[in-house]
Amino acid sequence: MKFLAFPAVLLVASATGALAFASKPDPKAWQDQAVWYQIFPERFRNGDPSNDPVRDSIGGKEWLPASWQVRAWTSDWYARDAWEQAKSDNFYWTVSDRRYGGDIQGIIDKLDYLRDLGINAIYLNPVFWSGSHHKYDTFSFHHVDPWFGPDPQGDLAIIAKETEDPATWQWTSADKLFLEMLKQARERGIRVIIDGVFNHAGLGFFAFEDVRKNGQASRFKDWFIVEAWDDPATPDNEFRWRGWHGIKELPEFAETAPDGQGDLVPGVKDYLLAVTRRWMAPDGDASRGVDGWRLDVAWMVPNNFWREWNALVHEINPSAYTVTEIWKDAHTVTLDGRFDATMNYEGFAMPVKGWIFDTALKPSEFTAWLDRTRATWPAPTALRLQNLLDSHDTPRAGSAAFDGRAGKNYKKPHEFDLAVGAKVSPQNNPEYRWQKPDQRAWKLVRMAALLQMTYVGTPFIYYGGEAGMWGANDPDCRKPMVWDDLSYDPEFMGPNGQRVGPHEVKFDRDLHGFFRAAISLRRNTPALNTGDFRWLSTDDAANTLAFERFEGNARVIVVFNRSENVQTVRLAAPDGWPDAAVNADFVSDGGSAVLRRVGGELLTEMPPLTGAVFIP
Repeated sequence: MKFLAFPAVLLVASATGALAFASKPDPKAWQDQAVWYQIFPERFRNGDPSNDPVRDSIGGKEWLPASWQVRAWTSDWYARDAWEQAKSDNFYWTVSDRRYGGDIQGIIDKLDYLRDLGINAIYLNPVFWSGSHHKYDTFSFHHVDPWFGPDPQGDLAIIAKETEDPATWQWTSADKLFLEMLKQARERGIRVIIDGVFNHAGLGFFAFEDVRKNGQASRFKDWFIVEAWDDPATPDNEFRWRGWHGIKELPEFAETAPDGQGDLVPGVKDYLLAVTRRWMAPDGDASRGVDGWRLDVAWMVPNNFWREWNALVHEINPSAYTVTEIWKDAHTVTLDGRFDATMNYEGFAMPVKGWIFDTALKPSEFTAWLDRTRATWPAPTALRLQNLLDSHDTPRAGSAAFDGRAGKNYKKPHEFDLAVGAKVSPQNNPEYRWQKPDQRAWKLVRMAALLQMTYVGTPFIYYGGEAGMWGANDPDCRKPMVWDDLSYDPEFMGPNGQRVGPHEVKFDRDLHGFFRAAISLRRNTPALNTGDFRWLSTDDAANTLAFERFEGNARVIVVFNRSENVQTVRLAAPDGWPDAAVNADFVSDGGSAVLRRVGGELLTEMPPLTGAVFIP
């Protein structure tokens, strides 16, 4: 596929409230045309079974039975291996100890698949050395996890000879393979950003291990928030430290002043800036480095640090993309910290689920929510927000649509996505619909995905969303990727050990074809990337809405019918719209629709649960 290059733009508000765009040179123009694909490395593809994790590589291994083994990639998700049953009779108490063997080679092996899908930007969950499946409890930020590379034991031997001094750092086999992955992605027109967890580390982090061993004599004693030191005169170990959200396995880095008013302490700051240089310009060559960063729990790191850090990132690579992970109001940290964008939970994922999946919002409430959040962002940021439906921290879109029955009344913004209470997982909610979604749910997913591809901001796909994967909130949203060249066991077991189903698990070719076509529509229609935006129609009674994207003489009208019935959508004909009937260029359910002019109005009969795109 030919990758199109569109001009950079500036977003401005007109007197009517429409969004307007004007040309302006910008080295970050690629960010406006990005179509993101999130990869959870341990669950994406096992490209090299010889480097599969071993029991000693697992955090908390002392609690694992000797019979622990790597889980079969294609196995029934809720079924349990013998070692899991030996450890506990509760699925959710053992599932985090599973490993499936996903690695860097697996990502390399599937770069052609991603290019064919049409995405041009990857966000990688943490790849750094860690004892968990998710890698947010980092042992070393300057090394890729040894079990993601071809020689884990050799890599551990290299790491053991290093200190915090960058002059001692070497390139392990996993590091080198990661850089090769970046090279091959770049050759395919795909950019890669990585996850930075700069608020906390893991228990195996080299500096924290030294503090635990040497106490106040450790040269790293100021790196962490120590609440109590051990008293050698007593038999007990009184050493206590602050962990992220009270989780002791995630020791927090110390700051120079409380409540985010200072900076990270000098030792931590120097280390993280050195890490940033290492991955952005390996051996001083920015052309070999990552294209940016996604910053985990960004609001819990001082903005004084973020401003200096972002300055360094953009000095190394002026086109680099930095994006915050903030679930609620992300403006203060994102803008004051000098980031390029945020993962658009509040301004897209939550309202989309509230209207399309849950029907808690009327179209007028939905459009007002989008307007309110979009209008608060500066011009470049609005175009570059990551418009996601799901992630590793939420139920998958298919499950959200399947569970999103009317009457739930998820009125508070955070309740659409956050793992609050017992709403979004069978772990605590026996009524949660965790089973395979029905066809109605997938029609809703297609509607939501089409909105991603046509609305202001950049589309964001969580791995497997295009393949028909489903799952409740973490951990069920982190199943191994469903590939078309593998045969999967049906899901016979439920989360409570009951026998259900069978629910067939296989690569959904029709859904994949839909995503491939929708991405192509986005990438080959400049107005959908950088065009102006305005609403044309909002009808609460019919549960429909329509909007226009336009750039120069190019016009695109997008219409959605969220109701369960066929609806006639009427809207005022925009200036320049042709008199002749226009057939839909894209319909989310694969059917057809026609937009006809009747005097000064445009009319179309929209099938239920469908979106359509009209381009004259």
